Amino acid sequence: MTSKNKPPFISWPRLIKSFRYASEGIRHTWANEQNFRIHSILGALVITVGWLINVTVVEQALLILVIGGVLGLELINTALERSVDMMTSEYRLEAKIIKDVAAGAVMVFSITAVLVGITIFLPRIISFFAQ
Repeated sequence: MTSKNKPPFISWPRLIKSFRYASEGIRHTWANEQNFRIHSILGALVITVGWLINVTVVEQALLILVIGGVLGLELINTALERSVDMMTSEYRLEAKIIKDVAAGAVMVFSITAVLVGITIFLPRIISFFAQ
């Protein structure tokens, strides 16, 4: 294979298209999934409050990571739900289990995110009211 036939290391048009497709997926999920909107709004609120009360850079990074994890799992959950719906329109126990497990993954990570938030914010709240 000569260097003439070798594909470029980065194809900028292809990369730009992939970002556009990903953005369309996020917009679709925002428009159609209530939980994604709720998690997005709460995540933005948590980041804003963290910034206002001057949480440390490490704490802010942890908050961003868990919020991003929850939102990412919501996107995966939506993709799995749509895939299952595409495969069958009739009720099937296997389809229900797939959807329930994916939703359970979101719930587990959401609880984890809440626990991280409590760990970061609760001492500050207690300190504020103890003064």
